[in-house]
Amino acid sequence: MLAGLRSGRGLSQERLAELSGISVRAIGEIERGATRRPQRETLRALIGALGLTPEEQEAFARSARTAPPPDTRRRRTAARPALPAPVTSIVGRSDDLAAVLRLVQDPPVRLVTITGTGGVGKTRLALEAGWRAASRFESVHGLDLSALRDADDVPQALAESLRTPDPATLIGDGRWLLVLDSFEHVAAAATTVATLLAGCPELTVLVTSRSPLRLRGEHLWPLAPLSTPDSDDPAALAGNAAVRLLVERTTAVRPGFALTGDNAVAVAALCRRLDGLPLALELAAARLRTQAPAQVLAQVRDLHGDTVDLADRHVSLRRTVEWSTRGLTDPDRRLFGLLGAFSGGADPVDVEAVLGAPPLSLATLAAHSLVTVTERAGYPRIGMLDTIREVVEDQLTGAGDRAAHAAHFLRLVREGDPRLGDEQDNVRAAIQQAVDAAPALLCGETVRALTKHYVARGRFAEGRRMLTGAAGAAPTEQARAWAWHGAAVTANESGDPEAALALAASAAGAFGADPDGRAATLTLIGNAHKFAGRYDDAAAAYTGVLDQARTTGDARRETIALNNLGALAHDRGAFAEAIEYHAAALRRKRELGDRRGVAVAQLNLGAVRNDTGDHAGAATLLTESAATFAALGEPGSEAFALALLAQSQAGLARWADATTTGRRALELARRAEHAQATGLALLALGETAAAGGDPDTAARLFREALTFPIGLPDQARVRAHPAMAANR
Repeated sequence: MLAGLRSGRGLSQERLAELSGISVRAIGEIERGATRRPQRETLRALIGALGLTPEEQEAFARSARTAPPPDTRRRRTAARPALPAPVTSIVGRSDDLAAVLRLVQDPPVRLVTITGTGGVGKTRLALEAGWRAASRFESVHGLDLSALRDADDVPQALAESLRTPDPATLIGDGRWLLVLDSFEHVAAAATTVATLLAGCPELTVLVTSRSPLRLRGEHLWPLAPLSTPDSDDPAALAGNAAVRLLVERTTAVRPGFALTGDNAVAVAALCRRLDGLPLALELAAARLRTQAPAQVLAQVRDLHGDTVDLADRHVSLRRTVEWSTRGLTDPDRRLFGLLGAFSGGADPVDVEAVLGAPPLSLATLAAHSLVTVTERAGYPRIGMLDTIREVVEDQLTGAGDRAAHAAHFLRLVREGDPRLGDEQDNVRAAIQQAVDAAPALLCGETVRALTKHYVARGRFAEGRRMLTGAAGAAPTEQARAWAWHGAAVTANESGDPEAALALAASAAGAFGADPDGRAATLTLIGNAHKFAGRYDDAAAAYTGVLDQARTTGDARRETIALNNLGALAHDRGAFAEAIEYHAAALRRKRELGDRRGVAVAQLNLGAVRNDTGDHAGAATLLTESAATFAALGEPGSEAFALALLAQSQAGLARWADATTTGRRALELARRAEHAQATGLALLALGETAAAGGDPDTAARLFREALTFPIGLPDQARVRAHPAMAANR
């Protein structure tokens, strides 16, 4: 009766054990009838955990009182499973185990296939299920197919394993469970399984395979990696499945090892780095016997174990991947290797462009659980576990694939493809490949486009790092100069004006007499001085750029100088002068048809009008600016405009609008890692919190805003706010 009550509530034995405090073994013995009259305390615990109705409680108690005492006579029991006995606990798989057990113990279900990538734990789950379900079958028998090379060898291997020339006759009408492990390499032997199922009406077959058998009546159970931690807090980590497995396996080989405040961050990072892949975690635990988690984290590309009873394919991740690719055709392996060059997933459009042909083998790779195909924003996305991808990249990805991948994504950067907002991992991989092995790809046009790419998305720290690397590898003096310039721009934007000035000096030396380069560097020098609060030096630099631009007729550079002089006047509090400069820049940008330039000028003019109290005029300008940046696919700039718009709405006492806009700005700014927009959004939200009568929240948001590079006037306004004074 207990099994029926538990199943009716969708509980596994493991979950019921957690809720009741009764061991899984005791629950299993009650359900099997080995324990016929459980103690009253046990009954109370089970009744409470199951949440039984009064009627169910009475029936359950009556069943326990009236059950006959245990039969001590010798009884015929089911034969011991012909399966390797598990020697370790199964961690984090209670839901998967319960589901597989429900399937194999359901008589109408004849074929169950556990699918998943190599190393995900398919074999371990199947063995556990086989042993747990043994009492429901007359015989449980397992066969490891990993040593076979041909589907034609399967009938003979099965006959030898069962010690009979005719397995179907031996099984007959018996209630058997046959566990077939590692079926993917003998996929054509599915017909052998179909024949057995047709001839043995009570037979259930449990299969592990990277791909389905594609037989009628097959029930699939896709097995995903273990969940990885979202937090580095030791208390939260203790309940995470991947962390539990890593700690338990490490404790087995290193007594006394425990999750502590000192190693929690490294343990969590290691679990995330290994994608929650059980095999990878087991191999990491072997390393942790003599090394600290941080050391193992630095060596994950070469994990291997040292236990002598592991299958050869499980000794290392490399061997697992090698095993997984056996049987693939040359086109399949070619595509698999190419996908190793992609980082963070791949859009099929990009794969086709790099491959030079439609990726026809994609369906095969997905069917073998080597890649996943999911949907993102309505479009397909090809994914691969990073743990597997790195091994594939080392083993199968050729230099030609890496070069083609880098060339493709750097071309997209030059074209300003709006999809690149979601392809930052691939852009980063492309730049690194160019720096390491293909410097010819780093022409001046590409380097300038990279600067624009990073600034538009507010990824300043990464931009500085990547552009500095590009400067060291650039093939021409011009490209090197623009790379130094880009590194200086991102350094200044990230709040390091002194580093920006040093990098600008390198750029100036490389530019020589190039007038465009000289003007760009002088603008940059003005920006750095302004950021450092040296307004006179900044004004001199900007005025020099404006004079040069008007002399040479460079309208684009003229508008840049006007914008910069307007921003400088704004910082100085000369609002009328600032409006004059920004309005002039806006007129020129419209004359030039520069859509992005118009949005920038509107943003700057809106910021000044906010500070003059013209919040309605500011809101109109900033709404248009934010919409343009959104259409251009620049989330960092959009966040900046929205943060200022939230301030306009607050100035108009439209508090609900200001809160909604501020939250959207903060979300975009953090996603784009745009530091200044993040600070401005926090400032706007602090103002709405203060207006809503929550000075504590306002003060907290203001303090956080001050940790980001917001302008000096904004900093002064924050520090003078009553909410800050009240919380000092």
